[in-house]
Amino acid sequence: MKNGMKKTAAVVMAAMLMGTGAVVPAAEDMGIFSQTAIVAEAASVGKVTGLKSKTLSNSEIQLKWSKVKGASGYTVYMRKNGKYNKLGDCKGTSYTVKKLPNATRENFKVRAYKTVKGKKVYGEYSANWNTATNPQACKGLKVSSVGTDSVKLSWTKIGCTNYRIYQNIKGKWKEIGKTTGTSYTVKKLAPATKYQFKIRACKQDDKKTNNNHYGKYSGVVTATTKKSDKITQADIDAMKAELTAYSREKATYIKEHYTEFWKYGIDYNTVEEYFLRKEGKAKPSDLGYDRVDTIEFTEGQSMLSDFKKIYMDYIDYEYEERNDVYYVVYVEACPNGLDVNPNPCWAVYLLY
Repeated sequence: MKNGMKKTAAVVMAAMLMGTGAVVPAAEDMGIFSQTAIVAEAASVGKVTGLKSKTLSNSEIQLKWSKVKGASGYTVYMRKNGKYNKLGDCKGTSYTVKKLPNATRENFKVRAYKTVKGKKVYGEYSANWNTATNPQACKGLKVSSVGTDSVKLSWTKIGCTNYRIYQNIKGKWKEIGKTTGTSYTVKKLAPATKYQFKIRACKQDDKKTNNNHYGKYSGVVTATTKKSDKITQADIDAMKAELTAYSREKATYIKEHYTEFWKYGIDYNTVEEYFLRKEGKAKPSDLGYDRVDTIEFTEGQSMLSDFKKIYMDYIDYEYEERNDVYYVVYVEACPNGLDVNPNPCWAVYLLY
């Protein structure tokens, strides 16, 4: 009767414990007391918690978890074809999975065990942990094309979620964009300027997280944007300064007679003072002018170069023909009322 009661109690206990997720080994060649002891040990194997990972490279992932009190060791599993397959056992609370494909997502579980009479008695599986290996380093980065304000980059395709593009800005690398393709156009750049770029591949754990894994950076490529053919405000300002300086250099009569000029009611102590004051007051509405020529912004750099040469020749001619004039070059947007050009443009006035 006593043996029957013990056997019944053991069976009930086993059933209850198996309902909690504890795994009871086969009871072949074991007496009822041995079975009872194993079942009792299974009840004390805790569930693994705190499973996390660190991606070490494009082929290795290190798993870590919290210690389970009284555990003899741990078994690590990885999902494949919809099932969790055993990878190996370990005594400590970390395990490095090796020889994995690069840029791949993997799912892991771990469970603790106790060794009782040569048999492993397992606790419950940990929660699933999803992570990924790093992609390879990007290769083949090159500059495909260059414009006045853009640079197109391209590279070799590798396994990843997307590619991140970086630009060297004031000595620091800054991420400026990302793409799933194998090319990217960097826009809004300055003309005739040197730029540096590099990229790296990114692999995300899954579509719902932002836990990213990166490959090594590619090599650095350098690109210089083309010089813009468009005439800019800076070009106009430079032209004004150049023509004004040229005019000053030619102004022999002014250098000889600057103290005699009384147009503004004052004398000038130096030639430089004379020029500065004249240029500050010289407006087409204030002074007469001999000639007005215009150039549109859209006419391009070659037209600007020709425009400056024409005016230099004109300055030479006027100073050779007339010995009582001064010239100050003044540049402004084509004013209303002057029949010079109805389109947006700049005019150069040679004043006397």
